Amino acid sequence: MLQPMQSQRLDELRTRLEAAGCVFDFVVMTLDPSTMPGEAEHRQALELLFESIQEHARIWQQKVIAQDARHANCHWPEWTTDLTKASSQPLTTGAIRELSSEEGLLCRAFRDPPYGTQLQVADFREWLQMLRLYPEEGMQVLDWVGNADAEPQRSTWSDYFEDGKEWWGIWCLTLYNPRRRTLSALAASATD
Repeated sequence: MLQPMQSQRLDELRTRLEAAGCVFDFVVMTLDPSTMPGEAEHRQALELLFESIQEHARIWQQKVIAQDARHANCHWPEWTTDLTKASSQPLTTGAIRELSSEEGLLCRAFRDPPYGTQLQVADFREWLQMLRLYPEEGMQVLDWVGNADAEPQRSTWSDYFEDGKEWWGIWCLTLYNPRRRTLSALAASATD
């Protein structure tokens, strides 16, 4: 059974990352000791992530409307997500190791989204710790969107990814750490 991780440290990190311009959405869940997660649990983590993304968008819309009531009549886009159409590909040990590299694509995407950010490598390291992304701990990582240019059909299960397909890129991973008994999910899609 998956339980969303709740901690002051996680909340503070999320707030700090958002304030600094981070474009990655993420959730961290704990598993009860008897659970051996399979693809169904990874999909459940994705479902929780996308519910969180939708809730965050609703809160942001309410704040915008509270600041200026004229925005109440705006057409606010809603992302559709159909996880039954999502297909996963497990990453190799080398690819998982690359995710945690300060020179890797994930770090570059984390630190250099379309509108820039104030994030440093230390922030990336802290984020990886929160996600429990420790390649040496026998992680299982599933990629749910692949390369948007080479495999555009893999990300059609949610229009959340449409903006990132323009040029910056898209991310959607689930990460199971058997030692720490956590299952995390992350997603990003951004454009200028």
